[in-house]
Amino acid sequence: MNFLKKYEEVQQHLDSHYQNWLFGAGISFESNIPLMIPLTKKITADLKDKELRKIYIAIQKLLPQDAHIEYILSQIGDLIAIIERSYSEEIKINNFVYTLEGLSKLYKAIIERISHIVRYGYKSSDPSIEGSIQNPIVTVNFHQEFVKALFKRSSDLHQRKKVNFFTTNYDTLLEDALSLEKKLVIDGFSGSAIGFWDPTSYKKNTNNNEYHVYKLHGSIDWFNDPSYGLIRTRYGTNYLSELSNVLIYPQATKYVETQKDPFATLFNAFREQLRSINQNVLCVCGYSFGDNHINNEIEGILFSPNNNMTLIIFIKEIWNQEHNDTSLSPILHKWLSNSAISDRIFVLTEKGIYNDGLAAYRNKDKEYDWWSFNGLIKLLKEEE
Repeated sequence: MNFLKKYEEVQQHLDSHYQNWLFGAGISFESNIPLMIPLTKKITADLKDKELRKIYIAIQKLLPQDAHIEYILSQIGDLIAIIERSYSEEIKINNFVYTLEGLSKLYKAIIERISHIVRYGYKSSDPSIEGSIQNPIVTVNFHQEFVKALFKRSSDLHQRKKVNFFTTNYDTLLEDALSLEKKLVIDGFSGSAIGFWDPTSYKKNTNNNEYHVYKLHGSIDWFNDPSYGLIRTRYGTNYLSELSNVLIYPQATKYVETQKDPFATLFNAFREQLRSINQNVLCVCGYSFGDNHINNEIEGILFSPNNNMTLIIFIKEIWNQEHNDTSLSPILHKWLSNSAISDRIFVLTEKGIYNDGLAAYRNKDKEYDWWSFNGLIKLLKEEE
């Protein structure tokens, strides 16, 4: 089967009546929000407090060299959980003493820095350019173009039965773009500028112009307030201004945290939508498959009996030192190698389209940019 036929198959799946989109940090990079590794380097450089920096460096030594900030947050959460279960308020590992107070302060400091950087932006390609409350540099243009392109396709998404958006990103660009394009966003909260956590709001979809957004790792505008509970709030309120209360990333022991609200509701929705017996498609962009929990959910659904999900992944290949060339990540290699599911998987990289095996369908030696968010937007506009 030739390249054009595969391309047409992908376009047909992008017109599916039941669509789910999964986004990762890659879609916000051009909007001046750094990817995980640059974000980690930025936070490492910004951590000036000597005592907190000692704890931070000690934790880094417990992790792989390429561990990013989410892994560091998880490690801090795990250490806090161990101390809270012990008789003392400290634990010693590799001759370093971790205290509950020190770990808690470090955790809050990291959350505050992440919140600031994601809110106002940071250009990792030019470290001298950092946004501030007076001069934010985060832009919504690409997300808005995506929404326009998605809803202008010939089959008219307004008439489709279901379109859901799942994201691991902390920023608010997706829901902002949907609102700017006059789409009603259901995000699990009820209220107005300040909203309260109300998971039943996901069950109240009665309008064809309503679209569900599930933020699997939390959001910079979610606050776990000791008095009011989980609140979605606008920036700058002096009564909900403690940035260390921002609820991002299901930290502590990640699996345990995802069994609690709001994460329990969000991951259950992810599971339920993909397990639909209807023909449905999961499109993935900007996500590097670095979250084993999400990967396991997708894999379990792909192998579940009578499942009708088609998986379309837009991703850049990684450098393979052994073969001196780029290749697919191990998990995508694994899925495409399995004949039981590989016919329902399309992976679009700079080399072409992988489907039903590990050979890429391509148009001569052309390189494609559809692995990027901007390239995906062009594809949605049906520009070859």
